Amino acid sequence: MIHRSDAPPRWALAFLLACACLGLGAQELAVSTGRMLPAAGGESTYTYQVDYFQNFYRNLAASAAYVNEGHVPGHHRDGTALEVWARLPFDHNRFSVALGAGGYYYYDTQRLPGGGSANVHGTAPILSASATGYLSDRWFYRATVNHISPAGEMKTNTAALGVGFWFGRDEKPIPGELGDTPSERSYLSEREFTVFAGQSVVNTFFSPAARAYAAEYRHGLGRHLDWTASWIYEGNPLIVRRSGFAAQGWAVNSFFRDRITVGIGFGPYLYIDKKHPAAAGSRSQDTVAGLGSLTLTQRLSEHLTARLLFDRVMSNYDRDADIFLLGLGYRWPD
Repeated sequence: MIHRSDAPPRWALAFLLACACLGLGAQELAVSTGRMLPAAGGESTYTYQVDYFQNFYRNLAASAAYVNEGHVPGHHRDGTALEVWARLPFDHNRFSVALGAGGYYYYDTQRLPGGGSANVHGTAPILSASATGYLSDRWFYRATVNHISPAGEMKTNTAALGVGFWFGRDEKPIPGELGDTPSERSYLSEREFTVFAGQSVVNTFFSPAARAYAAEYRHGLGRHLDWTASWIYEGNPLIVRRSGFAAQGWAVNSFFRDRITVGIGFGPYLYIDKKHPAAAGSRSQDTVAGLGSLTLTQRLSEHLTARLLFDRVMSNYDRDADIFLLGLGYRWPD
C-alpha cells in the first residue's frame, strides 16, 4: 500500500476559493481528447482532459484542468492541474497561443507484484502549450500538449484536440474585463435539497462498479461560496461496501442569469466500509477519506434543478473510487 498524500494540496483549494470569493468565474470550458506517450518511450494510450480558463488580462490567464492519462501496463493515472498561462493573441483576437506552468495532483493505480493494486497519490510539475482558434464569439477549438514529470514516477507527454465554449458576455474576453454580469458577480446560492442516483467505480485494475445513491443539502455561505452536507452510498462493487456522511466547502459561479452554475468542492468523508480489507492494517470499518467534487447545475424552473455531480473518494487503503451522479433538486430562498 503506497500513499504520498491523502488529501488535495492546500494551495489548490486556497487558489480556487480565492478566485470564487473575488468573483473570478472560469470563463472558458473546453473538452479535449488525444494520445499519451510515456516520456521514456513505450506503448501509447488515450488521453482526455476538461479545463477551465480564466482570462485576467490580454496576456495573462489561469486554468484548472482534469487530465486523464489513460491506461498503460502498470499505470492508470489521472489528476488535477492548476496552471498560470502567458497568452499571445493574433488576428484581432481570433487566434492565440499560450505557454503554461503549474502543479499537478495525481492519482495513479499501480499493479503490485502479488496481483493487487496500490493507489499512489502525489504532486508533479506540469508544463503546457496550447493554440486556440475562435470560431465565433462563443465557440472555439483548442490544441494542447502537456509534459508531466513526477519525481521517481512515470513521466508522460500528452497531446489533445478539442472544442470549447466561452461563458462570459456576448463577446470574447477583452483586456481587463472578467466577463461576469452584475448579478453573477454577487451570486449567492439558495438553499437546496437534491437526491441522486448513479454509479461508483473503484480505482483498481479491474474497476468494479455498482449502483450509487446520495442526498445533499446545500446552503450559500457567502458570495460564490457554498457549504454542503451529504449522505453517500457507494453500492456494493464486491471489494468495498461504503456509505457515510460528507461535509464540503465549495467555490461556485453562475452564468446566463443564474440558469447554469458550476462548482468545485473539497471536504472530509466519514464512512463505514463493511468490506474493509484486512490488508488495510485497521480493524475498524469506519474512517475518514478526502472527498473532491465537481458539479454542474441547470435550473429547470423557479424551484427545480437538475444537477450533475462527480465525486473522487481519496482513501488511505487502496480503495479510491469515482462516483458519477445525476440528481433532481428543490431550491428555496432563505
